[in-house]
Amino acid sequence: MSESSVMKGAGPFYFEGNKIGVILLHGGGGGTAADLKPLAEDLHNRGGYTIRVPLLPGYGTTPKNLRSTSVEEWITFVGEEISSLKEKCDTLFVGGHSMGALLTLISASKYDLKGIFTISAPTGLQGFIHKLVPIFKYFIKYYSVDSEEFKQETNGRWVGYDKIPINIAPKIKTLITMMKDSLGDVKTPILLFQGRLDSVIKKESMETIYNQINSKNKKSIFLEHSDHPILGIPDYGLLISEIMAFINNPI
Repeated sequence: MSESSVMKGAGPFYFEGNKIGVILLHGGGGGTAADLKPLAEDLHNRGGYTIRVPLLPGYGTTPKNLRSTSVEEWITFVGEEISSLKEKCDTLFVGGHSMGALLTLISASKYDLKGIFTISAPTGLQGFIHKLVPIFKYFIKYYSVDSEEFKQETNGRWVGYDKIPINIAPKIKTLITMMKDSLGDVKTPILLFQGRLDSVIKKESMETIYNQINSKNKKSIFLEHSDHPILGIPDYGLLISEIMAFINNPI
């Protein structure tokens, strides 16, 4: 991926700090690493951690690229990011939002990590639109996103596509299945968050994940005033304080 092919402000982002490394993985709803840049900056400034916010393959370039990107590419890419930052840091944490949370949990079942945290990790999606994708895919390849509204709601911080390939839904469904299959192998300390008002993922998602992982040290927190988006999250103060407490002392 050439630098010129990446949308301005999409990422990736890197903040060099101490020997505690943190990888933050963004979601799959058409946004980019920009979704997690404010969190990365604050974690770096307050804790001095070395933070990497990679831009997942297919994102921040063109919807066509995203349409052709496979689930396996995302998983391999995250593994490479983990290996790379481990060379620089003594301990490594991985955190993710939404689809990035799925990749975080899958990675925790495969790699030796100091701890992980997940924000809005789904065990399923609400609504019925995603169930119609097998029918829709024969007629349309993309669906529109109100990118201008997203930018206005986030004071211009959101960077992403104005249309998303419809095949992203079955890819996320595949990731959910892979995540569920891997939960029994997750033993690392974990901190889970979910918005109480989340209208995108199944309400029982966090509870299901909490009950099925084999981590001895685990904690779940509902963000009482928050929906699914991460940018401008109402419970941001609680989110960052709990993440920092977890990194400094993994439960």
